[in-house]
Amino acid sequence: MSEESARKKESERIVNGPRLESCAVLASQARTVHFVRHAQATHNKAALEIGRGAYNDPAFHDARLTDVGEEQCAKLRPSVDLIASDVQLVLVSPCSRATETAVRCFQSVPSSAKWIALECLREKSGHHPCDGRRSVSELKNEFSKIDYSFMEDDEDAYGEMLGEKRETDEMIIARVHKFFEWLKNRPETNIAVITHSVLLSVLFNKVVICSSDLSKRFENCEMRTTHFTITRNDDSSQN
Repeated sequence: MSEESARKKESERIVNGPRLESCAVLASQARTVHFVRHAQATHNKAALEIGRGAYNDPAFHDARLTDVGEEQCAKLRPSVDLIASDVQLVLVSPCSRATETAVRCFQSVPSSAKWIALECLREKSGHHPCDGRRSVSELKNEFSKIDYSFMEDDEDAYGEMLGEKRETDEMIIARVHKFFEWLKNRPETNIAVITHSVLLSVLFNKVVICSSDLSKRFENCEMRTTHFTITRNDDSSQN
């Protein structure tokens, strides 16, 4: 889902959406999940200055945070500190801007919390160099607290296989389903997920059932705390 289509959907929601919304899940099945979009990175700044063509610039490969992005992390940290003592698991995209956002914002989580990188949490992959990642070997050297053992490839095999193409929404939906399959088997019930705008837009608009306040586009370094449940639609009883 593109930024333009996400913002159009949000405008339509405001004009035509319901005035009241509600949902309910069993408390025993719910997890608390704090979703965070990464802070401003170099490709975001360049796009503001010269347009979206900046996303094609190899200089922004695996884009890092800007000074503004670091300031955004500092502003979010007090909000994170309020919930940090309960966080048991921090999950990050292997793209550096998301990992650095996590490291800067979630400094106060307990030492017992696990920090794990998952390939399925990365940004929409393909032609844009900014959405590629460095090798796991290199990332480990920079982000020593992150567990990269769930990453299947050292090099960016997934991003590079797309060549000049970019992922479709259907491919991102498949990654979100893979993430849910992984997450539903975890014991942790309070989790932080630091990822990217397109993945979040697809997750909250095309995969999960949620309120319209969640389906709107995430801004840089925005955190939304949700109560999340993952259930399987099982048709195995039907012939």
